[in-house]
Amino acid sequence: MRRNRNPMHTVAYLGPEHTNTHLAALAKFGRGTRYVHAPTVEDVFGLVERRQADYGVVPIENSLEGAVAHTLDRFINVPRTSVEIHGEIQFPINHYLITHKGIPLNRIRAVLSHPQALAQCAQWLDKALPRHSVRWETDSTAAAVQFLLRNRVSRFADVQASLGTRRNRAAIGRKEIAKEHKLQARMIPTKRENKTRFLILGLGEPPRGRRNKTSLLFVLKDKPGALHDALVPFKRHRLNLTKIESRPSKRKAWEYLFFIDVEGHASEPRMQRALKALKMNTARFQVLGSYPVKK
Repeated sequence: MRRNRNPMHTVAYLGPEHTNTHLAALAKFGRGTRYVHAPTVEDVFGLVERRQADYGVVPIENSLEGAVAHTLDRFINVPRTSVEIHGEIQFPINHYLITHKGIPLNRIRAVLSHPQALAQCAQWLDKALPRHSVRWETDSTAAAVQFLLRNRVSRFADVQASLGTRRNRAAIGRKEIAKEHKLQARMIPTKRENKTRFLILGLGEPPRGRRNKTSLLFVLKDKPGALHDALVPFKRHRLNLTKIESRPSKRKAWEYLFFIDVEGHASEPRMQRALKALKMNTARFQVLGSYPVKK
């Protein structure tokens, strides 16, 4: 997918501003594009479906913590969506512990952030902060920083007490938002590379690239060896699977949906043969998108 700098185009992203999704969208589309932040993954899909945005950007998986459930579940719950995957962005994630200036780590009583950020930083938090400090989930990393800027954050006395005053709280977020509010940001080190993969959503089919990926969703038939039968066609036609992820269907106990990524374009003859065989061996089958990717 080519970098789009047309100011007439609109890109919706899981926001608010200064989140990793926002920065990933900026890195892909540039500053000449109109951006609209949406509070939920559902809202991003909806804006694209209603043609109020040309593209949408949502997280799909993290290299440390795995799949982003909300995005997978949207594909599951709305099987007839007009939205397809048009591309992907792999964006490096750097987390910072944000506090008021001059606050030592041993004074921190509560850490607030998005659940993914808290999970990715859990080992460092365990070592660096007092044992009695609590962790509080917020809708986004940017929203977590807002809790540092006001004293009262809950109408419930016990919650308010556990979170302490604003000077005893910390947030995990981007250093850009810390700078904007004149807060202190300490980089949180990670032992492994931390990247998040974001999907670019759009209507219609994206142009085919030199290198492509096809994303699929399917439900197995209830029979012995069903997963084996579903995957054999890809081996037979020498197609490389780069991802396989399962999610409960939420319709029937112990029924699972599978998400897979395959190298290649859906229009290629060998891919078409593999997809035809897969469809015959599954109870539900859906191509989520066939799109260009970088090397």
